[in-house]
Amino acid sequence: MRRLPSFAALSLSLLAACTSTPTPATDASTVNDLGGADASVADVPARAPWPHELASASVMGAPRGMSTRRVIVHSHSVHSHDACDGRPYVDGGPNEPCLQSFRRAMCRARIDAVFLTEHAGLMAEGSFERVMQLREGDEPVMENGALVGYWTRCADGHRTLWLPGAENELMPIGLARHPDPVGGSLGSAYHADDAAGVARFHDAGALVAVAHCEQRTITELRALRPDLVEVYNVHANLAPNIAYMANPTANNGQAIVDLLRFNGAASPLEPDLAFLAFFAENTADLAHWALLWNDGINMPGVAASDAHENTFMALMNDGERGDSYRRIYRFFSNETLVEGGLTRASVMDALRRGRSYVAFEALGTPEGFSFHARAADGRVFEMGSTVRLADTPSLVLRAPTLHMAAADATPPRVTMVLYRAEAERWVEQQRWENPAAMGEVTVPVTAAGVYRVEVRMVPEHARAYLPGMEQLVRDVPWIYGNPLRVQ
Repeated sequence: MRRLPSFAALSLSLLAACTSTPTPATDASTVNDLGGADASVADVPARAPWPHELASASVMGAPRGMSTRRVIVHSHSVHSHDACDGRPYVDGGPNEPCLQSFRRAMCRARIDAVFLTEHAGLMAEGSFERVMQLREGDEPVMENGALVGYWTRCADGHRTLWLPGAENELMPIGLARHPDPVGGSLGSAYHADDAAGVARFHDAGALVAVAHCEQRTITELRALRPDLVEVYNVHANLAPNIAYMANPTANNGQAIVDLLRFNGAASPLEPDLAFLAFFAENTADLAHWALLWNDGINMPGVAASDAHENTFMALMNDGERGDSYRRIYRFFSNETLVEGGLTRASVMDALRRGRSYVAFEALGTPEGFSFHARAADGRVFEMGSTVRLADTPSLVLRAPTLHMAAADATPPRVTMVLYRAEAERWVEQQRWENPAAMGEVTVPVTAAGVYRVEVRMVPEHARAYLPGMEQLVRDVPWIYGNPLRVQ
């Protein structure tokens, strides 16, 4: 795959022209020279703090006895050359402040498992164990006498499972070892971009995903037959060299201007809602996803955080840099339905089977979402599964409620939509307004096809936190469910 110029380089050059790291304001005034309404923190009516930490994923529910686990797929730490403001290593060792920011983010966002995806340069230079950067108190995960991951523990007892992987032309996640070298070169093995490379990563214990699907043709994806594809990547919203491919109708320039209004200690805008300034669906990725499922390939989709801490270093009004690992993980994650306890095997099995959904938690944590099929004889088929039309199945849907909604806040407007894949499009089949009030919804299936559910939201409860930028309160996805096949 052709590699495009780095997102970090493009964004940093833009920021250098538009802003600088702020110093604490001596008063509450601010001048808005970007076309927005003049406002400051002092001008904002009293309001409850927007939560900067997430509740345990367990509040989202335990459908059919499975546990919901919050999982980050695609993230870069001190073993990627472009992480940590381009300084992942300092004086011959890892950039410890950047690594500690990463580790703190796991606790504050209550991440249950993170799949590291480091670039080949640093990853291929040393031992597999070196990639993981264990610290005192970490708990190694061993398989067949080899280190394959580790647990970190937070002060409140929360634990996160860290699993190593790489992102180059392909994105193997959950590697158990380095792949076999190609022509004597480990770097060449990590840069593989063919079906043989997929097989080589499988042999090394990984699931293989394709990142940045907007840069791929459907022919390439069909030939690769990966285990997972990205259906959303945050960089595809902001990098000018990618955004037009991901969504040709998105206004990338306006998104960046809107994002810059969140910058600075005196901004009245809630910085964790900056996601609404730049978010646009990756329509090209969603189209590829539909085509793959229509080809008969059950291809689970994931959302990619692609965090580096290398882009928006300026501080926002919470004293935290704009692109902190904590903030990026607060925006969205993959809610994975795990059978039994959380282990390397159980979380990888759930992702591989498609028992997961994307939750855009920048809008709030969804509580109680469920989507599955039920045959006439009572058998249950989870997301990612195939059920026969001859089994007289029904689709069973339940919309979520907003976890810990403020009692005095305007409630969000929520819609649940059932889609069917037709060629490269997801075509709406049925829509429910205020669906949480309906409880469980059952839809008999009368035609074979691929079906998936979205829950969408107009986040009215966020309006008070966006003074002067109320246009950002618009219809956006809250949940992307993985599809089910009826054949």
